[in-house]
Amino acid sequence: MQAIKLTRVYSTEMETLREYIEALYKHDEDFEAVIHIEDGVKSLLRNEALATPYFIQMGEERVGYVILTKYHSVEKGGLTIYIDELYVEDRFRKKGIGGKVMQEIMQLARTLGAKTLWAQTETYNKAAQSFFQGHGFRQNPYVNFERPL
Repeated sequence: MQAIKLTRVYSTEMETLREYIEALYKHDEDFEAVIHIEDGVKSLLRNEALATPYFIQMGEERVGYVILTKYHSVEKGGLTIYIDELYVEDRFRKKGIGGKVMQEIMQLARTLGAKTLWAQTETYNKAAQSFFQGHGFRQNPYVNFERPL
């Protein structure tokens, strides 16, 4: 397998990122979330200190993307990196790319001084749950809440 690396997404590449995001959301039972993609992608450009999108590269070919968001957690001892979205194209799945991406994410998080990596999946997404558990994540005891503004 060719080397896997994360390359930062720049403003000139936002259309490609949007296409990847739409591909990810097609797998989501809550496809209504697509209505927020436009605002979400624009927000990435305005909040670079908080969230950073990366393309997943295998050699010179793009095979997916990941968005990493930073936040502070007193409980976790400081900087936490949230894997907001992680997507590998269908044709590249089950080839070890996700594991290589996770190594890259962990190295980046350590370099940034993060104390914790955090991810969430839908309750029905058993493949994603298995993926994260296989990379040392454990399910936390919290119930998450959100409120649109």
